[in-house]
Amino acid sequence: MTMAGSAVWNPGTADIINGALRLIGAIASGEVPPANEYQDALSALNGLIKAWQVSGVHVWALGEGTVFLQPGQARYGIGGGGADQVAQAYAATVVSALAVAGVAQVTVAAAAGIAVGSRIGILLDAGGMFWSSVLSVAGGTVYLASGLPGPASAGAVVIGYGAPCARPLKIVGARAVDLATGVETPLVPMSRLDYANLSGKVSPGGAPTQYFYDPQLGSGIFSVYPAPLDARAAVAFTCQLPLQDVGGAADQADVPQEWISALRFALAVELAPEYDCPPPRFEMLKAMAAEKFAVVAQWDREPEGTATGPFGQPVYRMIAGALRLCGAVGPQEVPRLGLVENAFASLNAMVQAWQASGIHVWAEEDCTLFLQPGQVRYLIGAGSADAVAVSSQCVETVLAAAGVAAQASVAAVGSIAAGWQVGIWLDGGGVFWTGVAAVAGTGLTLASALPSAASAGARVVAYPAAMVRPLRVPAARRRQFAGTGGQAIEIPLVPMSRLDYANVPNKTVPGMVTQFFYDPQLGAGVLHVWPAPVDSGSAVVLTAQRPLVPFADLGAVPDFPDEWLAAMRWNLAVELWPEYNGSGNPAQYGLLKQEAVGKLMVAQAWDREPQSVLFGAGCGPAGRAG
Repeated sequence: MTMAGSAVWNPGTADIINGALRLIGAIASGEVPPANEYQDALSALNGLIKAWQVSGVHVWALGEGTVFLQPGQARYGIGGGGADQVAQAYAATVVSALAVAGVAQVTVAAAAGIAVGSRIGILLDAGGMFWSSVLSVAGGTVYLASGLPGPASAGAVVIGYGAPCARPLKIVGARAVDLATGVETPLVPMSRLDYANLSGKVSPGGAPTQYFYDPQLGSGIFSVYPAPLDARAAVAFTCQLPLQDVGGAADQADVPQEWISALRFALAVELAPEYDCPPPRFEMLKAMAAEKFAVVAQWDREPEGTATGPFGQPVYRMIAGALRLCGAVGPQEVPRLGLVENAFASLNAMVQAWQASGIHVWAEEDCTLFLQPGQVRYLIGAGSADAVAVSSQCVETVLAAAGVAAQASVAAVGSIAAGWQVGIWLDGGGVFWTGVAAVAGTGLTLASALPSAASAGARVVAYPAAMVRPLRVPAARRRQFAGTGGQAIEIPLVPMSRLDYANVPNKTVPGMVTQFFYDPQLGAGVLHVWPAPVDSGSAVVLTAQRPLVPFADLGAVPDFPDEWLAAMRWNLAVELWPEYNGSGNPAQYGLLKQEAVGKLMVAQAWDREPQSVLFGAGCGPAGRAG
């Protein structure tokens, strides 16, 4: 028996698309689809591949990465070009001779894996890791782009890497790595609320023991607890990486050979409603596609994935696909402007309605509400006079020199820009909030003069933009500001219902804030705290669900990850069906709705986070059980 002697067959995109179109009878054997039809199918194929990411079956896309820690730093960005150091792979060596402060070169025991242009990290004697880039390598001497800020003794760890790690879809496991010995210790994963409810998140406590990964749209946020004392340890993680897009006709899909048949049949099912595929044939293809997917998924099974890649398909193309699915336009037609505009309005309405399900974990974020003595009611939203900001955008510093009443400029060290809001803690109690009119060096020109004196060293907080009105506030913590040389701590607050808060007999009794009630009104959200704060020595940190950003125009980037593309397209088709097929084929509508519901359920189930198990007394402050 003669064999080919090759096992590398993996067809290009055009072969997959043409095969799917033949399955639904759109083209015959030997034919090729028109260019616009091919582009529509290519968009559907990319959407299908992105939707498959939520199934967690792509073990071929599992990868490893390493976060290099810094003393006292608890949060690290992965992907998106941030300043934190996260590598896919790295080379480790040690300093072979003392490198003194100020020198721009280091001698290492082995330079293998350290190349020109790569990133290099050197563990300083003070405990931090100094990062620079490699200008050149000559033998065992590595020349750096910048000088060392402190000495590094012989034997100090040196790390070199080339490619930074892309933003993971999900981190399925993590280990603390001792960079000197290579010993790895598993870390315990935490849910969002588990991490949010920790007090003293930046209190140094040694090697991290727990972690939380927040897959945001811009870059993933990896948080460790406790904050490391030094940079002698790193965190290695196992993650799920996004599947690559397909573009040109010769491009291969980012799936192994054994998935090609399942991908071809799944694409046929995805395209069938656009071509009025007969229901019996559609049901047959759907059953075959499900069977093929189940077979390879069973073989390729790994822990489920969470993906939050930026939305990669233009809004117009998604709308055009939905119009084809519901029969408003034919397979090769270009939708009229009026159809697109109507569908655009329906898309915004549908997306805004989806907010009620609380499914958008990528839109959850922490924000900080700065308290004022005796004030129990705070407005959150545009135009509010109260100070509420996204926590990650806040800059905290101190006054470099004392300020007196009526003074319109102060000196404060920190990255503060003109146009920001700034709060200055006054000697008499309370926080004075105003705008920053101008910045010159460390000098801030205020939009309004100080109402009273503020001593040197007084706390100063600034932020660029106010927090938008949250949809919900599922959790909150009181953040007790640190004293000189201390660490801030966070203590969970008890949420109250509307009636719980309404039944509190004395809402302005002074004390330490222990409970809160959030009222999501139309204009601005209203957050009530109880008891009334006695001073401004603490703030309330909220875990908030922000609204999804509406589609501004057909060129807007949707506030959704790619994995929702298929669910949005099919559900928009169902949303539009009554407008264009009010008396159409009920069986076809039933199939369309069934597919839309299934895709939405898959996306919703994937987009859930692990929940904490919390125990508490079943009685509110006014005695109401519940």
